[in-house]
This record gives sequence, structure tokens and C-alpha cells, in this order.
Amino acid sequence: MTRRAFSLALLFTLAAALFAADLPEAWRSWRYSRPITLRSAGEPVRLPLPPDVFAHSANRLADLRILDDQASEVPYLLGGETAGTTFRILPATLRENSFVPGQFTQLVVDTGETVKFHNTVRIETPETDFINWVEVAASDDARLWRIVKPRAPISRFRKENLEGNQTIRYSDNNARYLRLRIFEPQRQFPVSSVQLRIQETSEREFTPLPATLSPDPAAAPSLTRWDADLGSAALPVAEAFFETSQPEFYRAVRILSSEDGKEWRWHAGGEIHRYTLGEKTGQKTEESLRVEIPEYWRLAQTGGDRPQIQQGARYWRIEILNGSDAPLADVRVTLRMAARYALLWPRPGRSYRLLYGNTVAKAPSYDLAQLATLKRIAAAAESTAAHESVPLLRIAALEPEELTTNYLDPRPYSEKHSWLLWLAMAAAVLLLGYSALRALRAAPPGASA
Repeated sequence: MTRRAFSLALLFTLAAALFAADLPEAWRSWRYSRPITLRSAGEPVRLPLPPDVFAHSANRLADLRILDDQASEVPYLLGGETAGTTFRILPATLRENSFVPGQFTQLVVDTGETVKFHNTVRIETPETDFINWVEVAASDDARLWRIVKPRAPISRFRKENLEGNQTIRYSDNNARYLRLRIFEPQRQFPVSSVQLRIQETSEREFTPLPATLSPDPAAAPSLTRWDADLGSAALPVAEAFFETSQPEFYRAVRILSSEDGKEWRWHAGGEIHRYTLGEKTGQKTEESLRVEIPEYWRLAQTGGDRPQIQQGARYWRIEILNGSDAPLADVRVTLRMAARYALLWPRPGRSYRLLYGNTVAKAPSYDLAQLATLKRIAAAAESTAAHESVPLLRIAALEPEELTTNYLDPRPYSEKHSWLLWLAMAAAVLLLGYSALRALRAAPPGASA
């Protein structure tokens, strides 16, 4: 071995030793651990969980444990799950569905005498492929109207197996009447019904995933396509986020996933857009640059809209459908996961360690009475998760990941040594063959009846 090779081997050995640790006997079946750095003690802290914890967790964070320096298990709560969009459907009656030739289809919705706040309207239509602009106005008497959304797109792309978007969000309003104008001058736009909603959205934090999205030069001219290898199928991809310098556009997006990078299946769809409103609004820009991706473990638990997606995927493909338009200028895309964290209440004078990577561990069930206080803290943290400048909880940090040097595989012996099963099967086949051969040799020569 040359001196250079010896030096490199020594360096790798030292690096492995630096990022390795023994665990107490009862915890040797956890393959990975990370020391927790606390900036304070005696008060609750929030511990962000980075992507590599998900990648190395053996069963969707069910194996997550926190130990103190006395090898005692410390209760915790997982946070970051409940943020998102919720809505409630409100009673409403479609009073008018008319057409002004050469201009628009007009709808008037009546919320009733007992007016409740509303901020979202969904248009139900049998139309299969379209992109149209809609104006939304509100009124207390159906005579004097004030515009609450001067311009918003609705769309559907059934030819591309994409449902598009038929929902319009506007400012919170308690007007009794709502007027929609769908700008398609050639004919009346078909509308079967209109659904009024009050929608509440709590912002979620997102963490970029460690993946390089490579443009596909072989994609059709009508597509902009990227492929990504996440290195693990355990990462809960939650959205694709786009960036572009193009001032105005409206494009459909299709997202595919694969276990092997060869066979692809539909996973999610949506649209991205940016447009500028008129002078009356001060040239205000409206944009939506993210496409939500249903997380695989949510689909596995609830069934989702597409129940065939029951597991995660290592490989991802993102496609922007350009149609006859030129590709977007300077477009970039990032895959992101919803930020999750563990909430714990450290005691003064103690140190703590996060454990994960146990293939047979079940999700812990802690005494809910002891965690009642943490639950209230978790709810408060959810409501301000997107405002790190004014955090309710102090943030703890994770040190680099360490391999368990005294690791003990918790799987049954037969699973750890699956080759023994194949060997036993091969031996059984040989024994059966040998027995059959002996039976044939022992049989008397054929005799005539």
C-alpha cells in the first residue's frame, strides 16, 4: 500500500470513528443517532427533522426515539402535520346563468338572508379542456357591485389527464350576492352548479430536498421536463416549487414517480401561473408557483384520490406542458418536503440524543396526560410555523449523524439470514429428487399382467 493510500484509509477510518457511537444495551437496535444541541433547558424546544432522518428512518418515523444521558426514553410530539388548507361549504343558490353574446357568461349567486363570510367559489362544469378568465364581484343588493377579484383563471386539461383548477379565491366577504363573469365571447360557457366556500389556509414551512433536477433534452418540444433521483423512497415529497423570470404565463404541470427510473406512473397534477391585474389595482401581480404533491404516507393511510400510490418513490419526473408556447424563461424547479419537528421539554443538566433506523420498532404511545402541555405548545407552534422571526419555541439543533458501532440487528434470525431459507428449499428439492430416484430404482422390472 502506498503512503498516499494509507493516509486516505487512515483519514476515512478517523472520519468513521468521529461519526460513530455506542448506544446503551437496550437501544443497540437503532442504527443511527444524533446528539441534540440545546440552547436552553427547562422550557420546551422545537427540534427540526432534516431529510436524512426520513431517509434513514426504517418505518416512516415510527422508530423515532429521544434518549437522555441516563438512557431513559423522553416523550415527544411530532409537529408540522396539521398545517394546510381546510374549507367549509356554504349554502348558496344560483340565481342567474346567462350569456352576453360576444362578451361573457354571467352567473349570480345568492348566499341567502343569513349571510356568512365567504372567500372561495368553485365552478362545476362538464367542459373537458379549457382556459378562461373570470371576474368576481360582490353586492349587498344585486344592484351595486364591487369587484373583489378582477381577473382569475380557471382551467381543465383532460386530454393530458389533468384536472386543472376551477376554484377562485378572493378577499373575505360577507356580501349576500356574488357575480361571476366568465370571459368566452364565442359561446355560453357551460356551468352545472356553483359551490361557495369559506377557506382557511395556514402556511407550512418547507425544506428543500437534496436532489438535483436534471433537464431532459430528449423531451418533446411541447414539454419542459426534469428528472430527479432522491436517493431514497422514504422522503415525503410535498410540493414542486418553480421559479421563472417570465412576467406572464399559465402552464399545466404533470408530476410522475417511479421506483426504478424506468416505469413511470402519474402522481400529481396542477398548474402554475403569473399575471398582472389592471391599472385599477395598481398593476398588482397574481402568481401561483407551487404544485402540491400528495405525500405517500398520507395516501397510504387515507386512500387518497389515486389509491394505487401506496408507497414512496425514489425517482421523480416534473413536466411543464408548454403546448404551442415557448418554454418559460430561466425556469427552475425544486422538490420540497413539509418541515416536521419533534417537540420536547428538556431538563436542566441533561443531554439528549435522537435515535432512528430500527426496522421493527412501532410508533411510541406516551401518556397523553403528561403531554397535554406540549400539545398546547404544538398547536401554538403550528399557527406560527412560517414566522421564524418571532418563534414561540426555542429551536434545538441536531449534530451530524452517527452510526451505532455496537448495532444489533433486531430482525428475526431467518430474515437476517434469508440465504438459509433458500438453502433449506434447495436441500428439500434435492431430497425429494433423491427419494424419487431411489423409488424408481427399487421398482421391479415391468411385468406383464
